[in-house]
Amino acid sequence: MSGPAYCGASVHSLDEKARLIVPKRLLDAIGDPEAEFVLTASPDGCLWLVDKRKFEALSSQLEGDLLDQAPRRRWQRRLVLGYAESCALDKSGRILVPEVLRNFLQLGTSREVVVVGNGDVIELWSATAWRDATKPIDPRSLQNNTVESAAG
Repeated sequence: MSGPAYCGASVHSLDEKARLIVPKRLLDAIGDPEAEFVLTASPDGCLWLVDKRKFEALSSQLEGDLLDQAPRRRWQRRLVLGYAESCALDKSGRILVPEVLRNFLQLGTSREVVVVGNGDVIELWSATAWRDATKPIDPRSLQNNTVESAAG
């Protein structure tokens, strides 16, 4: 992994203009207040905040024939590239979360977002989706390369 290693999770609220304050620990890891990012949808149901260069590398991995016979690959390309929005930190360390991406998160009337550092990407989750994604895992499901909740 090259670039900053983002880590940690915290809960934040979007302000009235749909801006999100990037936590200080992540701003410190970013280092460059002029850094350019791409905010996009993830196949996991969260948003990815990715350094622009990292996103360009991801885009080239997703490139392929428009008539690709693999539906999953077409879906991933459509999701990641179709929702991609360029963004930069403002002087207060905030990013704007566009309406289409807020809708993807299914925030509803809630403005609460869980900000998660995950290596070379920053993830934004709705609080509900984050709780669901981090439920305890039944260890027996790992034997089959599936992940099932221990609760059910």
